[in-house]
Amino acid sequence: MMSLHALLKGWVYKLWYPMRGLRFSAGPNFRVHGSLTVRGPGTVTFGRDVTIGMHVTPYTHHRDAIIRVGDHCFLNGTRFGCQQHIEIGRDCIIGDARIMDTNFHSTRADRWRDDAPVVTRPVHVASNVWIGAQSGILPGSEIGENSVVGFGAVCSGLFPADVVIAGNPAVVLRLIEPA
Repeated sequence: MMSLHALLKGWVYKLWYPMRGLRFSAGPNFRVHGSLTVRGPGTVTFGRDVTIGMHVTPYTHHRDAIIRVGDHCFLNGTRFGCQQHIEIGRDCIIGDARIMDTNFHSTRADRWRDDAPVVTRPVHVASNVWIGAQSGILPGSEIGENSVVGFGAVCSGLFPADVVIAGNPAVVLRLIEPA
């Protein structure tokens, strides 16, 4: 049964953030059981039937930044840091993980210089992916459809569909057997 309280909180967020000038939207049946803090000049879009648990923080750091979460996703304490583009497919379960499309700071020795390069590359999480708690999805990562990212994994790079991913650095452990 859908929680009326969570639906009402969802409606409040859907009204409150745009009234404050933030570019936030969510589809029908947006439910918030925890809390949601949207910050930054970019666009945050949640699809239909998205559910928020714990404290979720989609932060954008550039006017052209886009965070898009597909239909029927559950975000449970997820933190986003977006300079360019983060795309989450439909039917995903994302725990208390960090998803970032930028390093925010240069990794070179001259990182304190204003012109030091900072890595920024889009992140794409395909449909029906489960990302466990304490995981990190780093710039340029792509997680394939139906995959599972284990607790504490640090993903950097391309991962295929239908696999279990774990470790730091993250590696494919095994295939997921079909239902």
